Formats: sequence, C-alpha cells, structure tokens
Amino acid sequence: MSYHFQSSGIRLPDFSRGKRKTQVGSTKHFTGGLVLGDREGVRFGTESHLEKNAVLLLAYRATTLDLIEQVRFAWYDEDGEYFDHYIDAVQWRTDGKVVGYAVRPMGRVSDAYLRKLARIKEQAIAQCFLDDFRLFSEKDVCPVELHNATLFHSVRRSDDFADPVAQDVCKNVCGIATVGALVDKTGLEGMGFRAVVRLIRSGHIQMLRNEKIERSTEIIRTRVA
Repeated sequence: MSYHFQSSGIRLPDFSRGKRKTQVGSTKHFTGGLVLGDREGVRFGTESHLEKNAVLLLAYRATTLDLIEQVRFAWYDEDGEYFDHYIDAVQWRTDGKVVGYAVRPMGRVSDAYLRKLARIKEQAIAQCFLDDFRLFSEKDVCPVELHNATLFHSVRRSDDFADPVAQDVCKNVCGIATVGALVDKTGLEGMGFRAVVRLIRSGHIQMLRNEKIERSTEIIRTRVA
C-alpha cells in the first residue's frame, strides 16, 4: 500500500511486488531501483544496468499493461528435482499474453544456461503460467527506444496546469505538426515540452517516425479524449 502523510500530502510508492528482494548494494555490479506508475507508483528493484534498461523499455511500450520483477516459478530438472526460478521481469500485454524475460548479457549466456531456460519455458507454458519466456540481452536494447522510454519516465508525473493547456492545443492539430510547434503554442516552454511528451505517451498524438523525441519530431493527432 501507499503511505499517506496527512501533514504534507506526501504518498510513498507501494512496495515491490516481487517474490525475491533484490540487492540494494554491491561492490561487484550495478544495483538500483525505479518507481513505475503515473502517481505514487510501485517500487521496482534491479540488479544490473541491463535490467534497468530492460525495465524502462518494457514498462513504456504501448503493448504493456503491467510489469512485475522477480516472479517465482517452480520447475523441475530431468531427475524430477524441483527448484525455484525467479523470472527477472514478467510483462502483461494488451493482447492478453503474459511474457517472462530472463535478463542477462550475452557474455554470461552459456549453453547450459540456455538449456535451463528452455526447460523452464516449456514447463511454464505447459502450466499456463506464461505464454512465452525470452532472453533479454544487450542486443535487445534499441538506443532510440531507450532514449524515449527514459524521457517518458522522467515526465511521468502529470502537471495540473500544463497538461490541460497542451491538450487544448492538441485538439487544434490538423495534419502534420512538430513537437516544437505544439510547445510554442502552449507558451510554456519546458513545461509545455514535458506536457506534449506525455501526450505522445498517452497516445493522443503519434510520432510519424521511430526517432528520438525532440522539438523537430513530426507528429499527428490520433485522438482527442
């Protein structure tokens, strides 16, 4: 649950929903955490820089409904012995599918590890626990998508003043426009830019090309409400 402090109105994010606590510090590898969600959000632990990137990419894809880290799945080996495997990230998608991701750099992917993942995948699908189980490596990180996901994350909190102004400007878009043109019409400079980015994230406007979101980015209006 989120904790509300009556004196200041501050609400802390919900605790992680993962079944295993991630490390909060290490001398050998990156550890960290994110808060996902538009309001107070929920904590999401990561144990590598690649995991952090994977979480940002998956969380801000339009096909993602929900994302949970460290989801426990019990699997058995060829001798019938059971083990717990903690899936790094599980994505609930808009098409109804549930997809698990094992996040690991290719330099640490061995044949034995791939055989283990294949066995877990077969059992998870057979038990209707997942619809798919995939390896996520550095090869799956698109710099453009990561830039935009990071931008979406940085502006995720709504602005009660700027957002309605940007929405009114968006209603008057006819044909192709640019992000910069919309920002100029808001008259809010940086606040306006962040509000326009949120409209891209919400699907009110759509980019014409897969590129880093900048003032020169061309957009079209897709919906008003």
